[in-house]
Amino acid sequence: MRILVDVGNTSVKWQLRSDGVVVDGASGDLGALGSWLASLEQGGDYTAAVSCVRGEHCMSELRSMFRSATLIEPHFATSTSEFHGVTNAYASPEMLGVDRWLAILAVIARGEDSAIIIDAGTACTIDVLENGHHIGGYIFPGVVLARDALIANTDRIRFSEHVAISTAPGASTAECVQSGVWLTLYAAAREIIARAPSARVFITGGSAGELAALGVEGDCVQGLVFDGLDFWLNGS
Repeated sequence: MRILVDVGNTSVKWQLRSDGVVVDGASGDLGALGSWLASLEQGGDYTAAVSCVRGEHCMSELRSMFRSATLIEPHFATSTSEFHGVTNAYASPEMLGVDRWLAILAVIARGEDSAIIIDAGTACTIDVLENGHHIGGYIFPGVVLARDALIANTDRIRFSEHVAISTAPGASTAECVQSGVWLTLYAAAREIIARAPSARVFITGGSAGELAALGVEGDCVQGLVFDGLDFWLNGS
């Protein structure tokens, strides 16, 4: 049985897999993860892998949590210069966000060697894979982050109403901000996709559905980090 944990910037997700099949899982905060771990059958044959983009303090807390609940040490995935023939574009490979690296590995595990991976979350990251080589990527503020930055750093951009997701010109401050941040991500994604027309596009993250609805074409998939963790465990 494999316990897979994805600790992102704003949320924590986890899965329990048996022979590659997801048999349980949920999302929440670290406290909820701890409660879930404590509910597992004691003495089970578990292996655990963690993707964590937070600091060492969080990783130390996770280690203690696993020891207390399952009596096992989790394996923390790291970004490396190469894995299973895939190369990392970063000169200092450990500086590539581990969630991005695992999403790349998940795509390789699916049999793709050229792909564009769009992860629209708190930050929106876009990574480009070409013939088994990660050639680099892009990082943008996610929709909520971009909107909140405008509100926090300007005096007259203020609104409270919720408006429809759109890239059309806005007729109120809220609509203008909403359209502006979505158009930024939409246009960037379309431009990057146009540069690699033969690459398969994967869209993931909390805003994946909205990007697809706006017209960014690709396969909407969730759980790429989990799939990458599973693949990484197989080869580590």
